[in-house]
Amino acid sequence: MSERVDSQVQQNRDVSSGRSALANVFEELAALETAGVAQIGVVFRGMARIGQASVLYGARVAAEWQRMALEATERAGDTFGAPFL
Repeated sequence: MSERVDSQVQQNRDVSSGRSALANVFEELAALETAGVAQIGVVFRGMARIGQASVLYGARVAAEWQRMALEATERAGDTFGAPFL
């Protein structure tokens, strides 16, 4: 009988230590997930900043091309004496 009680006590200790180890694993996993989500947020903010800068640069380039095309058309009109615009 004593052996059975000792065996049950040992099993309870093993189960308890397994539970605490599993709880520690989940706590560490939660910390890693939190850090990962924060890092993803940094990456997304960086991507948004780069995307916004690219769109603004594209708009400036398009505006410059429009200005140059208008200027070239006006010069052609002045050169050839025909009012293109």
